[in-house]
Amino acid sequence: MTVPNTPKTVIHYMGWYSDTHEGVDSMRHWKHGTANRPLLGHYNSHNKSVILCHMMWSWAAGIDAVVVNVKDEYDRQTLLKVQEVIAELRLISGGLFDLQSAISFDDQGFDLEPPLDTALRKITQFKMVNYKNNDAYLTYEGKPVIFSFDYPHKFLTAETLRASLDQVFGDRGALLVWNTFGEGENTQDYVDAFYPWVQPGGPWEASGLNWGADYLDYFYQEVDRFDISTHRFVGGGVWPGFDDRNNVSWGGNRLIARQGGGVYDSTWQYISNYSGTLPMAYVMVETWNDWNEGTEVEPSVEHGYQYILQTEKNILRLVGKGFVPDTSKYELAKKLSEVSQTLSNPKDSLTMVHLLNQYFKEEFEVVRDQLEQ
Repeated sequence: MTVPNTPKTVIHYMGWYSDTHEGVDSMRHWKHGTANRPLLGHYNSHNKSVILCHMMWSWAAGIDAVVVNVKDEYDRQTLLKVQEVIAELRLISGGLFDLQSAISFDDQGFDLEPPLDTALRKITQFKMVNYKNNDAYLTYEGKPVIFSFDYPHKFLTAETLRASLDQVFGDRGALLVWNTFGEGENTQDYVDAFYPWVQPGGPWEASGLNWGADYLDYFYQEVDRFDISTHRFVGGGVWPGFDDRNNVSWGGNRLIARQGGGVYDSTWQYISNYSGTLPMAYVMVETWNDWNEGTEVEPSVEHGYQYILQTEKNILRLVGKGFVPDTSKYELAKKLSEVSQTLSNPKDSLTMVHLLNQYFKEEFEVVRDQLEQ
């Protein structure tokens, strides 16, 4: 749906949740504590009915791609299921549903010491299973886009990840996109593009009013100094807030107050105002569903559909289109998800196709007309 010369909007997607039916892994990630509660309840990331709802919600808001955070085998299985659902929706819609997928490597799940065989093996597996013959994978100028999530004291530096990617995809055969500039290490020689990540850019304030304006000013000014011969594009970053005060595992009592949606609109304003030398190829929504750190735009009990509606509004503004708040298409997606949960085998793709024919064929056309008129 993206109009030429406007950035694609992608979402950072966490696929690491489980419900009470996972035995020793029961309530995976939910048990750490959340700032808000999902409208779908404490779901399992491997449940295809949940994924169906997430993908339809995203697409209906104008999202172009889902970037799945992958740090271990559980997350990788979620990526597989996300890609399966996208393929099914593309098939049943006759191509109207054009959501894509991508991967964000999170090296917490990699070996903590050399050699790089684990990284190499995982990237090889990704290419063969998740990318090869997948025309719904996100590419830029014909090359797969690989996001990486930067951590202090990480094992996979930009240099080592670049080496593994080049061995699997060929020299610069895949584009590496890095969150932040990797301050303190050389990233520019190995990374094709950067995007900002949710943070205040200074001290965390108890009031939560430091939402990152100074940081975003710095980021977009700094990236405009990059050599356009070595960096092809820049990524944007938008966020609604941050709140890990209820996170009992790695929470830092940190807060960026949402200010009634004001922070989200303010971060989007940087996208509308961007006029740098490098083209802005992507806007990363940070995040779709990191409930543990309170950055989610996924519909919640506390906020309803507010943040997905704001996402739709800001995407339409980028292409010069008007916005009329309407939750009906999101409620319909939720209804479909609930109906599919009642099936004896909700993972059966043929049954899912039947349901999509019955409930969603008309909505595909309605939503697409709205986005393109």
